Amino acid sequence: MKLFISLLSLALFVGINNCAAYPMDSMHWNHRSILYFAPEKDQHVQEFMKQVLMNECALQERDIKTVIITNDGFNQPYDLFSPEEINHLQQKYNIPKEHHTGILVGKDGLEKHRWNEKTNWLQLTEIVDRMPLRKEEMRHQASRCQI
Repeated sequence: MKLFISLLSLALFVGINNCAAYPMDSMHWNHRSILYFAPEKDQHVQEFMKQVLMNECALQERDIKTVIITNDGFNQPYDLFSPEEINHLQQKYNIPKEHHTGILVGKDGLEKHRWNEKTNWLQLTEIVDRMPLRKEEMRHQASRCQI
């Protein structure tokens, strides 16, 4: 019984953390996000996933979380959103189901930039680095992603 209660508590805690990270009707998220929508898990999604790994340091430094949502059911992270929440995001950001759409969302929950299949990572980091909150973050912490 104690094991059941512990597992239930853990499941609720994880679910609450996911919900808190992406409050559907809130104007503020606790991080920046890149939402990448696609019709299916195809070569563009595979390339995006590879580029996320290659840019991991810059994404972490800028407090950017990535989310991939495809119409064929591939989502990363896998269980972050329910089907209803995915529909809500697609409606909120006016996502056409037949196109690849990337969206940079600021900590204020507002769309900052939108693009199609290919992600320009340099452009995204420049956009984020021009944000007032990011400028403040950079004043207090030196970059750890320098080569």
